[in-house]
Amino acid sequence: MIPRFDLRRLFGLPLLSAGEDPGAPAPRESELLFDLTGENPENRLFARYGAGELRDRLGASGLLAGLSERGYPDPLLRLSCADPADQRICLYAGEETRDRLLFEARLQLAPFHPRRPIGPFTEETSFRMLVIHWLVLSSPDGTFSVDRPRLPGQEKPGLGLLNPTLALLKSLARELSVDGVLDVPDHFHTALFYSRAFRYLDPEAEGRFQAIARDLSGIPLAQASDAVREGCLVDRTTGASIPWPTAEQVLALRGPLRRFLRSPSYQEARNRALADHRFVVNWDLYRENLARRDHP
Repeated sequence: MIPRFDLRRLFGLPLLSAGEDPGAPAPRESELLFDLTGENPENRLFARYGAGELRDRLGASGLLAGLSERGYPDPLLRLSCADPADQRICLYAGEETRDRLLFEARLQLAPFHPRRPIGPFTEETSFRMLVIHWLVLSSPDGTFSVDRPRLPGQEKPGLGLLNPTLALLKSLARELSVDGVLDVPDHFHTALFYSRAFRYLDPEAEGRFQAIARDLSGIPLAQASDAVREGCLVDRTTGASIPWPTAEQVLALRGPLRRFLRSPSYQEARNRALADHRFVVNWDLYRENLARRDHP
């Protein structure tokens, strides 16, 4: 029996579009098999990168040097790439256990369609994206303190290595000939960290986020992010509670996506939203929520 494939999907595969990015390494035949059937018998990241090749890129990004400077030389690298929707990279400090985890990235190559019209894009627009489903950088031996309090969702203190991590993801994305890198941040502090390189696809969402960052800038980050998580962010004009918005942040690398995020129309819409929004924290509600959380 000969498999039947959607031709639109076939022509979007990296093996057939690799020529769009001069200098990118030629994709392997295993990538085509992986994209069509999900098979990855060699356990390569995206059916392309083996452990040695990935370690080279970890070194080039500065991530390995950063770990070494923090007392974690030669970390143990493990790939878990059987599931196309969960391509996992893990680095461990000596032992392959969760309490010795230094770095974990759970990634996917996937088409992305806007949920509604945004700028020149419609629901039919399709981008090929490197999707970040999960990203952790943690110090197994670190401890939280007054100077380094726990951020929402953290189990261990961070390592301060986001910049080389973003360099790694950007390098992989360019080699894989995708339009960009995509993440949906679940916390205010996560969005703030990513905003070094990422922008919300929706310019109004970007302006609203920048307004939140502006208006909460005088509050310690851990407390500000926790207050947002607790539903204590308030529109200063209306007094309405503002839930943390679910929206896509993207690092655009090429084509229409990159042009839109750099366009005057995007900047104008972002600036309007930034000027129109004012936020405060309802501290009374926050204290009530903390009391309920500490004494359920």
